[in-house]
Amino acid sequence: MRWENLTPDSEHSRADAALFGADAVTTRTFDTPEFAGITFHEIRARSVLNRVPGASRMPFEWTVNPYRGCTHACVYCFARKSHSYLDLDTGIGFDSQIMVKVNAPDVLRRQLAARRWQGEHIAMGTNVDCYQRGGWLHGSSRDR
Repeated sequence: MRWENLTPDSEHSRADAALFGADAVTTRTFDTPEFAGITFHEIRARSVLNRVPGASRMPFEWTVNPYRGCTHACVYCFARKSHSYLDLDTGIGFDSQIMVKVNAPDVLRRQLAARRWQGEHIAMGTNVDCYQRGGWLHGSSRDR
């Protein structure tokens, strides 16, 4: 993965600093049947707002994606390709290696409180299903 072997002094840590930071990943697995074979990487994101490219015809300028990867494992998902950005497999890796931005609410609060924020529209979950299966991920016992 992109953050493996990063140290605060490494050449890559400067290039990847906006991604996570060298000490910002905690990896967890669970032995419950609904999470068999899935690894959750809890990351501390430095930013959660993503600007939509200017050439886009979307009716919003910003997105927030609290996860990367998806436990629903839909084979047709257009977001699979984004996993390659982290040097992860876009097949089974997309389904089983889930990045969870554990500090997303706090970071988003800070970003929206900044003076430069102009109140533009934000789309939630444009590159991931915000309702990952499993109650602990979103505070509900609903399983999609």
